[in-house]
This record gives sequence, structure tokens and C-alpha cells, in this order.
Amino acid sequence: MVCEMAHTVRISEDSAVLKNKTPQEKKDYIERLHKRKMAKVGNYLATSFLAHSDKRVIMVPYHFGEHYILFLVYPTDQTVVVLVPADYDKDAYMEFLCLLNLAHGRYKKRGGYVKNPSREKLYIRGHWPLDEPMRYYVCEMLRVNGRYRTEFTDLPSIPYSGSLFDQKTLINLCADLCWFIRCDICNHLGEFHDPHSELATDPKFKNLREWERQHAVD
Repeated sequence: MVCEMAHTVRISEDSAVLKNKTPQEKKDYIERLHKRKMAKVGNYLATSFLAHSDKRVIMVPYHFGEHYILFLVYPTDQTVVVLVPADYDKDAYMEFLCLLNLAHGRYKKRGGYVKNPSREKLYIRGHWPLDEPMRYYVCEMLRVNGRYRTEFTDLPSIPYSGSLFDQKTLINLCADLCWFIRCDICNHLGEFHDPHSELATDPKFKNLREWERQHAVD
């Protein structure tokens, strides 16, 4: 889990840390701070790749602005698939792509397996749309992994047990997803119901729309 503020620097001109510094000294200070933040996040990502090296793909939700982008990282295949909820220009998250390359390089140096050692950079595939079910799974993953954090020093280790996804958890997740679709999408009172969609206007979906009414308990 990574957010933009974890690797960027925003300091106001009247900040105490910039007091009595020349313009060049201010620039140098911000650049050093930025490099330290980049290194910290890069180490966090590299540690994550190694901790889950038994997985073919690692989901990396990235929060910037008011939105999430989901990066599917395939460490051994040296590939990143970008799933975006809107048509963002790649420049909007280019720095994070650089971070993924930095982290993957450290992953390789620490013994992480890759299929093509001669390839220096990750292969980026995007823009793939991030549909509603996938957004739900991203939010669920964030929830089960605990409270969202922006300070990576709070996460000195990533326990392997925390990544286990047993059958009971999977069944509960499917039940939550069914409830979400039935109550918040199909139901005309649901928060995400679209009254102009095919689901709301086509007669063939009438039983689905009125499921709550048909199964109401007196």
C-alpha cells in the first residue's frame, strides 16, 4: 500500500526548515529529502516483493490525488499491468513507475528470481480499465491488511501469515461481494444504483431488482 505523499515533498516557503536558507540551499535540501523518501519507499516495495516471492502477481494499490490506481506487479516476469479508474496520462504517476523499477532492481540484487536477468527495466502495460468488481477487491485487500499507513517505518516486517488467503476468507469475501451487488447496485435504493442502466430498465432484470421485496421477512 503506497500513497503519493509518502515519496513526494511539499514544503511551504515560510516553513521553519527553510528559514535563513538561500534559494540554492532550499533546492538542495528538498532534493535530499526527496531522495531519502524515494529510497525508503523503494526499500519497502523491494521487501514486499521478496516477502511474497512465492506469488506470481502482487497487487499494489497506489493512492494519489483523490483516486486509486492498481498496479499488478509480476516480479519474475518483470512486468507491470496498470489498472486505472479514469483516463489518466502516464505522466501523472510516472514517478511511481520509477519507484517500481527502483524496487525491482533491489529485489534482484537481494536474490529475487527473474526470467530475464539481462532486462534492466520493467515492461509496463496500460491503460487497462479498473471496473467495479476490481475496485471492490482492492478496497477489501486494503481492509484485511489493516489500517492504511503512510509512514513505512511503522512496517518493519511483513509477516508471511498476513498474506494467507484461506477458503473461509474467500467464501466470506464472495458473500460480501454478493451482498454489495444485491443491496448497493441492484436495489433501486442502493448507493451505487444507476437508474438509467440496463439493469434498472430492462424487464428481464425485474426479479433481480425486486429481490429484496420478494424475500422480505414479515
